[in-house]
Amino acid sequence: MLEQVADSSNLYVTLINDGSLLQKQLTDGLQGYKPGMDVIIDYSTESNFYFDLRNNFLYTLHELIKDAGIPAENVTLYTGNLIINRAYDGFKRQFQGIKPFKKVEYKDFWLKHTLKMHKDYSENYGKGPKPKYFCSLNGAGREHREMTYDYLHRHNMLDKGICSFVWKGISVDGLEDSAGYKHTVQPDDFYKIFDNTYYDLITETNTGLHCPHEWFEDIFLTEKIWRSIYYKRPFLLIGNYQALKYLKDLGFETFNDILFDESYDSESNHEIRINRVLQENKRIVDTYSLDQIDKIINSSEMAQILDNNYKTINNIAKHIS
Repeated sequence: MLEQVADSSNLYVTLINDGSLLQKQLTDGLQGYKPGMDVIIDYSTESNFYFDLRNNFLYTLHELIKDAGIPAENVTLYTGNLIINRAYDGFKRQFQGIKPFKKVEYKDFWLKHTLKMHKDYSENYGKGPKPKYFCSLNGAGREHREMTYDYLHRHNMLDKGICSFVWKGISVDGLEDSAGYKHTVQPDDFYKIFDNTYYDLITETNTGLHCPHEWFEDIFLTEKIWRSIYYKRPFLLIGNYQALKYLKDLGFETFNDILFDESYDSESNHEIRINRVLQENKRIVDTYSLDQIDKIINSSEMAQILDNNYKTINNIAKHIS
């Protein structure tokens, strides 16, 4: 999907991963460029994952801009990477001969999109008892999701939660993708998953596991995490290094000590961090009965954290243009 809106001073190109080649999307969009225009490239639906892993998407982007005859100082890039400024600083140190863009910034897409496409299911908080510990919804196959499936299967934990691993033919109610639904308005039966589980084991889109560039830093948060926060649900997060730290910087609270050991967030080795999250999930299931989990999650301390997160996400959404 490609959108471009040009006026006398600006050319807007929106890149969305729809299975087509993003390089071609961008090249086609840049054909509307006229000398003197500012170019705004909106890649806020993604971070770095889908553009170019063999090279670097920032390098590829600069090369395409150069080939189109567009001055780098006329270009603004928005991505879904919360720490794109740090990543871009690393890029400039790595490729000192490349002229930098006018501006490179994080732009939210998924937080606001989640609140738009999901109903307010915070009303489910406090309802119980529930028959399962956790839910883990996995659509597209990635190595960290393969690791998640293998761990849960090896330790006989698949029946302790409600899980989908769609690329393996394991789905909820036999539906096609994660719980059968894509990034659209969620039908009512989707929410039964959360009626029957206490917390979420989230496998985010990116973990850093496959990034071949040591200087590139990435924190990419999608509907997977925002959904948990919007529904007032605790979560374990298989995601980027220090993703929980940056959630806290945004004003959210997490669940260290009250339920989970979140020291995994400080583990910079991506594979070790993923395994530590899985081990923590196993520890919870092995340590607590469902009755004990119910009491912890419905405690006043947990309720305060979840309520703060719910208020914070709604407040942030109001201020996103």
